[in-house]
Formats: sequence, C-alpha cells, structure tokens
Amino acid sequence: TWLKDNSPEPLGSADAYYQIYPKVPVGDNFTYPESAYGVLAWWDYGYWISRIAHRIPNSNPSQDPVAIINVASFFTSQNETAAAEIRQKLSSAYVVIDHETTLSKFWAIITWAGKNTTDYFDTYFVQQKPGQPLQQVILYYPEYYRSMAVRMFNFDGKAVTPDNVLVISSSVNKNNAGQTFKVVTGVQQFATYQEAEAFLASQPSGSYRIAGSGPLKSPVPLEALERYKIVHSSDNYTVSLNDGTTMPSVKIFEYVR
Repeated sequence: TWLKDNSPEPLGSADAYYQIYPKVPVGDNFTYPESAYGVLAWWDYGYWISRIAHRIPNSNPSQDPVAIINVASFFTSQNETAAAEIRQKLSSAYVVIDHETTLSKFWAIITWAGKNTTDYFDTYFVQQKPGQPLQQVILYYPEYYRSMAVRMFNFDGKAVTPDNVLVISSSVNKNNAGQTFKVVTGVQQFATYQEAEAFLASQPSGSYRIAGSGPLKSPVPLEALERYKIVHSSDNYTVSLNDGTTMPSVKIFEYVR
C-alpha cells in the first residue's frame, strides 16, 4: 500500500495497470517505457507487489529460477559493490524486506543463491550449567551479518561497531544413533572485533570462530550502506523476537543514485 501511494508509476500512468496490451510474439520481449523500474523482494511476495502496489516485482511465485537466483544473490551479497551489479541488472528502484526474509526464510534465500546455510549460521548445543542437559541454540556467523538483507532490515543500513565480540570453540560429537552434532566447548569475550581476530590468529586449531548469539547484535563491524535509504517501516505490525525485542514487520528501502 505504501508503494502504491508513494512511488512513481513505472508505466507512466496509474491506468496502465488495467490496460490490455497486444500479445507479444513468442521470442519477443515486452517493451517497457523509460519510467519502468523493478521492486526487489523475495519471490513469495511478488504477486502482492503486483496486485496491491501495482508495481513490477523482480521475482514472483511463477518461480522463474533466474529471477529468484538473482534476488537471492542480492540478499546474500557480502558487500554493496557485488549487490550493485545485481541491482543494476534488475533495474530495482526499491527493496522490500519483511522480518521472515532475514529470519525464518533466510535459509531458503541462501539455498537459492547456491550457498550453504552453515556458512551463515548453525545449530549448536550448549551446557548452561554443569550437570544440566544440553540446550540447542542457533549461532550466527559474520557472513550472516554482512549479508545485504540483514544489513538493511536488521540494522536499517546503518554502520555498526560491536562492543562485545564472542569467539566460540566447539567439538563435533556423535549420539547413539551415529548422528553428529556440534557442542560449544568454550566462549571468549572481546571488547573489539580486532582483538577477537588477533585471538583467532594465535590459535593453532581451526575449531575457533567468531559468532553472534542473536540476529540483531552484530559481532562484526558493518559499514553504512551508501545507496539505500530506508523510506518506510510498518508501524502497525511488529514481530517479537525471543528476547522480547519488537521490530517493524516490513521495511522499504529506496535506491539512491
């Protein structure tokens, strides 16, 4: 609804949405006017963008693999330069992200981008106190926080300087069924990312890594995004995270030239 009321008409006129256009011959492409632009969002929401906003989504539930892969690659890009190449190819003027994009659905986005979810986050077991059973937790890796979708939705595209950086050590164990699982064997805390990196470099074993305990507190420094400005946050729908934090369900960013 916000897009419909606050963004330019991509086809030049609001009436264009209701017009019937001549059938395009097989092999030819529809000719878009110079005013046309795309709205980049996960494909689940493509039809909503068409039907409610009357805007052109970069992907939709028709599941065109190329379109979905492009959007997934943008959302998982680790820097703004790589994301810019994809955005330019898609001619995206706006990016719409909801809380599921960076939380419950992020695994699907990683998979469509041709990457491994365990490069971004993983499940561990932690013993809170001696004698107590192991508790299952999700720990997030630097690649998660550096992803464009996370930098935009979780941090509004702003710069982040961490003041508490965790380095975990872990081991791989087996249960009685022969299934492997990761157990946190130690946790080190550092005041800066540089101190944590120096500690990692001094360890002879590869079982140490920087990790974050929640999606909204980055253990790695993040630069402010230069080309994306947040223009809308939903105020009537919020999501409550496990720690009681609430956030807008949907945020919209505009590409700034």
